[in-house]
Amino acid sequence: MKFISFLSILTMTVACAATPKANTNKNKTAKAWTFTRGELTQPRGGTSTGTPVTFDTKIPNSWNRLQEKGLSTFEKDRRAIYALEGEFKTSFEFLETFNIDPSKKLDRPYLSWATEMVNVIEDRNDFISLQHIMVMYYKQKGSNKVIGPMVMKHWRQDWTWQPSSQLSYQGLKTWKTEPLKTSTSQGHWLWEVYQVDDSPRYSGLGQWEHFASASTFNTKRMNRPLPRREFSVRKDYKILTGHESLVVTPKAWYHEQKSFKQIGLSPRSGFLGRELGHNSYKRITQFDFSEGHKYWNKTKDYWAEVRSVWREIQNKNPSFTLKGKVNGKALYEYHFEQAESDIINKKPSERRKLIYQTITSFITNP
Repeated sequence: MKFISFLSILTMTVACAATPKANTNKNKTAKAWTFTRGELTQPRGGTSTGTPVTFDTKIPNSWNRLQEKGLSTFEKDRRAIYALEGEFKTSFEFLETFNIDPSKKLDRPYLSWATEMVNVIEDRNDFISLQHIMVMYYKQKGSNKVIGPMVMKHWRQDWTWQPSSQLSYQGLKTWKTEPLKTSTSQGHWLWEVYQVDDSPRYSGLGQWEHFASASTFNTKRMNRPLPRREFSVRKDYKILTGHESLVVTPKAWYHEQKSFKQIGLSPRSGFLGRELGHNSYKRITQFDFSEGHKYWNKTKDYWAEVRSVWREIQNKNPSFTLKGKVNGKALYEYHFEQAESDIINKKPSERRKLIYQTITSFITNP
């Protein structure tokens, strides 16, 4: 196995992207259209090519279990969350649809894709946690030689039923725990998204709805930090604010985002424009994810300790700010190195102390 160094994939999903060439032969008036802009505008994204995949034509057991009759609303929701588990070809598409100032040029569309597995790693009835792990195979440029697998721990999503509080992004790498009224959280799930190093990213309170052909989860408005595809190239806004949806279908699920690009820390600062995101997770079969499972089996105790330490820190600190780097290294660099260290993992008591020291060295309290 080759565990992919995060230094070599700072744009995360970009590493496995295949970016189509813009079609310059189209009628030039197509520039006025929103969703066909990519036909004339070279999209942002990566340039490497992955190996072919086989899409799964079978209906998964998770979908059949979701369709069983007589389920309570709570159990129906739980089964919809479990339907996010599996092996997927993923695609990531983002498009600016309009600018508030029409004189400003729209950003280039963003396209990327990957192969990744999603596994339930915790289930405490009213709490479910799913871990995403990317397993990549690349075709070497100019030949049919396959490079890989490259393995990377990706993002994590946690689901909490009827939460009493919510960790909300405030901007400037600052998060704050805010209490929730019982009347607000009743019948709702808190969906929390975490970075590759298990530091917090954003969270949304929402509800599931179930239909014959799909189950959908829609959040209330929430704030989130700029993703790497944006903050690495944009400095003109601070927060993405909007609503997100998950749509579960028999053979795929989709993550849709509709956000304003907020100039400052408050909506009163104004918006630059609107961005739409569409991420698809289509089930695949006969793809070798074995190295991803090996990696997780080796490192899962380390990452369980990381999650535990983060819970302790959040309980002690109602709000906190994260530094970008400590001694020239980002938090993910420390964790990725330590997670695979046999020396560290053979000493659980010392491992927890090290993890606590590592994370807290990145935290400042406002």
